[in-house]
Amino acid sequence: MEVQQRNMKFTTSMIFPPIFLGLIMIATWISLLYIAADSKQNIHKSLDTVLHITEEALQLWLDARLKDLDFVVNDPAVLKLSKTLLVKQDDLALSQLRALMSNQLSKNADQGFFVIAPNRVSVASMRDSNIGTENLINQQRKNYLDRVFEGETLFIPSVSSDVPLMTKSGELRHKQPTIFVAAPIKDERNTIIGALTLRLNPTANFSRITQLGQIGQSGESYAFDKRGVLLTQSRFTEHLRTAGHIGQDEVSTLSIRVSDPGGNILTGFKPKQVMQDRPLTLMAKRAIAGNTAAYFESYRDYRGAPVFGAWTWNEHLGIGLATEIDAQEALQPYRLTRVVILAVLALVIILMIGLVFIPLWFQEREKKALKQHRDALEQTVRERTQELEAANNALKTLSEVDTLTQIANRRLYEQTLSNAIAASKRASQAMSLMIIDIDFFKPFNDNYGHDKGDITLKKVAQIIANSLTRTTDFAARYGGEEFVVLMPSTDIKGAQHFAKSIKDNIEHSAIEHQFSSVANFVTASIGVSSLAGEALNDIDLFKQADNALYQAKKKGRNQVVAFDDE
Repeated sequence: MEVQQRNMKFTTSMIFPPIFLGLIMIATWISLLYIAADSKQNIHKSLDTVLHITEEALQLWLDARLKDLDFVVNDPAVLKLSKTLLVKQDDLALSQLRALMSNQLSKNADQGFFVIAPNRVSVASMRDSNIGTENLINQQRKNYLDRVFEGETLFIPSVSSDVPLMTKSGELRHKQPTIFVAAPIKDERNTIIGALTLRLNPTANFSRITQLGQIGQSGESYAFDKRGVLLTQSRFTEHLRTAGHIGQDEVSTLSIRVSDPGGNILTGFKPKQVMQDRPLTLMAKRAIAGNTAAYFESYRDYRGAPVFGAWTWNEHLGIGLATEIDAQEALQPYRLTRVVILAVLALVIILMIGLVFIPLWFQEREKKALKQHRDALEQTVRERTQELEAANNALKTLSEVDTLTQIANRRLYEQTLSNAIAASKRASQAMSLMIIDIDFFKPFNDNYGHDKGDITLKKVAQIIANSLTRTTDFAARYGGEEFVVLMPSTDIKGAQHFAKSIKDNIEHSAIEHQFSSVANFVTASIGVSSLAGEALNDIDLFKQADNALYQAKKKGRNQVVAFDDE
């Protein structure tokens, strides 16, 4: 009886550890599955956040550039010269258009422009070699140019340049990537007679914005087209060159197709197919097909490296956007946690004791490690968000502030004018406008130099800005040596008095000008107009002030003339 009891206790003691161990192993396996799934969901959430922040930044930048282009294509001088060149080749008109466009291009460090006829031949450009030839946009992205001639103002993704462009290192290289914004040119009957494009610098904003969407050591954000061709600079350009995937003189933009090589080419894998014959990566296939559903597993990117990613297809931009990070880096916290758990399990097996709470303790550690990793990813996202917001604010400032004088530019003036006129009509108050023109500024530039001329423009702009005594008054640089001041709730007498004050302040600054026919210092002529009620509109208000300015110049300059209907 005693032996039987001893055998029963022995049997119980032998059965209990395996059962306990089995329960521990099942619990560990379930925990690892849960942690892996939770880690992948958090990785995707972080990537998706960065992706949409990058997309929003690109959209804001593009909206600003398209508004700039609309302003340029509707500029009367640009429109007149473009119409002339679309009818016949005119060297004088081409020279004048180049001068106008040169000022516009310098504002945003743009690289050139095209005026394109309906037959897709370039009739104007900064380079003579482009004129009379089929436009490169029509050669490489004809469908986009077709949309422009159908009336759209749009962004044209990267194409290979037809002329050598300057690289970051200062070298001139052929077939460099370039991007455009394009708008239709319309005549008085609103008929499309041509197209105007601006050649943007792809590294200045387009690639730079996507480069801000980089997480960790291996994360990157990039853009691609319907064919899967990479439109922005790869973070791994040097690695791709070293691996022989692209030539030593090639850039990754337009040279890489987002296709699956079948293995990691950076670790020595040799693809059996050339790049153009390989299938697109899982990400590219889904994005181009419009499938943006969350995908929590890893896949191979264009290097063949396993990555996690989030993607979208932006119909407005006509491009796909992806944010990816190497699976090895993304899963590092999870793998560390898994090693810890398996080590605990091994210890349990060795000791064969019922330390039930040890796995729970380690699970708490792994949750803490995952939380820290999640916090680190969220911190990275916040930092990238701040950087992108700063970039967006900088872009907004560039679009509204004159880069030379640091006061409002013509674009902001026109927006403010519309709002001010509407407010004046609602309040049944007069609205006044003055146009200020620096006297004999061309002789000043010719004799003192453009650098001194720029300094003088800055000083005059500051004098005008400092002369404003009301928060409702608004000053802007209209163009060249002309400035405008909006004066809500001000009649013609008040505006004329204010204009004389500004004229006197410019005189009192005593800026030397020995080549003026008026005085030996810088002076200004000012035209003033005022309208109220139903007669108030932006065209007549400006036209009257401009006529008054003309009279001020005609009467000998350095004076204020108010518009008189008679």
